[in-house]
Amino acid sequence: MIGLARQPSRPRIAFRGLGMGCLCACALLGGCAEMPARTSPPPPLFLASATSHGPLVIGMLVAGWHTGLVLPAEELGPLGPLLQRKRRAHYLSFGWGNRRFYMAAHPGSGDAAAALFRSPSALFVQGVATPAELAAGDARIHWVCADRGQVWRADRYIEAALFLPDGKPVDLGPGPLPASRFYASDEHYSAVHTCNTWTVAALQYAGLAVRAGGVIFAGQAAPRIHALRACPAP
Repeated sequence: MIGLARQPSRPRIAFRGLGMGCLCACALLGGCAEMPARTSPPPPLFLASATSHGPLVIGMLVAGWHTGLVLPAEELGPLGPLLQRKRRAHYLSFGWGNRRFYMAAHPGSGDAAAALFRSPSALFVQGVATPAELAAGDARIHWVCADRGQVWRADRYIEAALFLPDGKPVDLGPGPLPASRFYASDEHYSAVHTCNTWTVAALQYAGLAVRAGGVIFAGQAAPRIHALRACPAP
């Protein structure tokens, strides 16, 4: 979620603002992951495209209180249509959170309090040319190894978070960072289903050896991801 041009101060502020929507669960016992229905296997063409690549990767972005996902554009599969506005992007960063807090220009305590309860959500998508553009300030990316089927399931998990009337995502408008936009999600945010729950659940749904149950904070998500087999940064 860092912009195409390096902006050391703005990304840090934006990340902390976006991440605060994930912090509103401090007094509760644990996170509850919402899992989509089991997905169909990837089509032969998607599987065949892996033969010309090295190890496939899924990135987990950690920035303060917030976590998200990073996928190389060539691995997007069913998420390919989101590249239409980001034709020069080689990577897409995905974040999910409470719609009111996430999209507020200057979120306040009322926005944060509203996020404690079951509420509408939004998916944040940003296109960048290189992963380094996402790793400014306190942000970092942990890359985990994945096979083609796991990448496909991660794609489908993100797709399932989108509200898709007539099969098309609902564009809610530009995000706070360059080359970023918000899209409507039909999942619900709450104090027990935060952005960090959502991120780890994506990897669980992909078939990686990690569980999202009990995850609320980034500090709970990161150790679980670090236990997975790491791959070199693409």
